[in-house]
Amino acid sequence: MLLLLAITSFFLLSKGVFADDGTIRLKTDFNIWKADLNKVDWTSEYSKTFWNGIEVQIPDYTDTGLHEKTKAYLQTTKVDGIDYTKVKKYLEKTIVPVIARDKQDVTIKTDDKGKVIFDGFAIAGQQLDMDKAVSLIKSSFTGEHQDVRLPIIKIEPTVNVESDDLKQKGIISLLATGETNFKGSPYNRRVNIKVGLNSFNGKLIAPGDSSGAGAILGRVDGTTGYLQELVIKGDKTVPEYGGGLCQVSTTVYRSLLLAGIPILERRNHSYAVSYYDPQGLDATIYPPSPDMKFKNDTSAYILIQTTVVGDYAYSDVYGTPVARHVDLIGPYYFDYKAAPPARTEYTDKLPAGEIQTLGAAHPGFKANWYRRISYDDGSKPDALEQIYSNYEARPLYTLVGTGGADTPVVKVAE
Repeated sequence: MLLLLAITSFFLLSKGVFADDGTIRLKTDFNIWKADLNKVDWTSEYSKTFWNGIEVQIPDYTDTGLHEKTKAYLQTTKVDGIDYTKVKKYLEKTIVPVIARDKQDVTIKTDDKGKVIFDGFAIAGQQLDMDKAVSLIKSSFTGEHQDVRLPIIKIEPTVNVESDDLKQKGIISLLATGETNFKGSPYNRRVNIKVGLNSFNGKLIAPGDSSGAGAILGRVDGTTGYLQELVIKGDKTVPEYGGGLCQVSTTVYRSLLLAGIPILERRNHSYAVSYYDPQGLDATIYPPSPDMKFKNDTSAYILIQTTVVGDYAYSDVYGTPVARHVDLIGPYYFDYKAAPPARTEYTDKLPAGEIQTLGAAHPGFKANWYRRISYDDGSKPDALEQIYSNYEARPLYTLVGTGGADTPVVKVAE
């Protein structure tokens, strides 16, 4: 009860965080679009008809003669209002291409050695419920709320399990899917993401068992297929084997969140990284610590499947359905801080005048998400979990070569 009061109070304090700048947020689980109401063209002028101060609708099929007789008792005025066609056009252009997809089915079996084999990747089909979306946007436009959770019509995939052993373990259904977008990643990072995801693919977790990303990934170096790529290390971003593995842990973490699986350990990145938008649902790892750890609290095994499609990483969690429903509420961003003044470090290890960026400038802020788990059968009380992230403000950090000349070690730029 105290937790519910606390979260209610926070929602009330947070209301209007995004309203003051004249925008609304349109959201799905892992996507957010920010619409500037001062720039989008969603309204049109139309007529409203009133009778004794009460708005009325005159049907198109009304007898012309009867309409003429009643005109003296009606008042008509011109107003600006939401235009369904304009909002629909905006949604079709901006949002539908991102979220609309056909369902994909999967067949799961095992080979002679017991290794799990997937034929396909299960993913729910989804499409935007346009009428409900426009209605919700209209309510937001009139000031009733500033966040719109877009209504999605889902079509569940078919999961065909051919292995009797997997069936006995309880692998019968898709529990949840997590996703991240790594668009813009360089070649080495993409290689590391695929290698890391492959470590999770086919991983079985017994009921009651705990596991972590570090243990599942195992050895991370050149001998296991990883390349050197940038990782956050202290206040610098430096190349190391396995750079990009946080994309893997974050993708799997999101699937576990939606499946209602308890998260035992999770840490956000030191600063906000664009690959993990929307911010606040990332899980950084650097084996052995920090790590992303979880526990299978279901009565059956859970099975993880991972894949890459274009610029997207996906993680599926299969198992036996639990009578619970999961909602992700948020994000709520607050306590913004500007990036500090740029920092320059000089080194004789680079040719004179050569510049190397050790870290980009990033503003700081805090983020709150909440995972609400509702138990449909009343077997457990509903739970509301806070997911808190604190992202540091970072300066532009550059290394300048001196070619051996005597220069200050550290200088703060003006």
